Amino acid sequence: MTYRPRVLFVCERDAGASRMCAAYVEQVAGDRYEPLAAALEPAAGLGREAAAALSEDGLPAPDGPGRKMTSDLADIVDRIVTLGFTLNPEVARDVPREEWGIPDPAGRPMPEVRIIRDTIRRLVERLVARLDTEAAVR
Repeated sequence: MTYRPRVLFVCERDAGASRMCAAYVEQVAGDRYEPLAAALEPAAGLGREAAAALSEDGLPAPDGPGRKMTSDLADIVDRIVTLGFTLNPEVARDVPREEWGIPDPAGRPMPEVRIIRDTIRRLVERLVARLDTEAAVR
């Protein structure tokens, strides 16, 4: 089995933005990368706004509760993307990371959620292109 670099998307609740990011990595990159989503305080499941926005774009809504962000999880990934906050710099010090100023879609009107979704899609497309370039250089 071929190794798939892991990209971890972390938000505060793992109920919207982080799972949307993971879904778009799967759509854009196929099986080249393994997207993971986690949160500081995981929610019971995907928020209805995020689920509706993904559905409008033809993507299935991930099910199940959110995943807790842990140092063990951070240690097994190749890149960390935080959404709307800064992760403690002591966590996974050697893992490349970036911060995206993505707000939580929960409770927002659908026109705002669509803007968040479309922004996430564009950011994921750029991230995958960068990761592909980095992989080609190695």
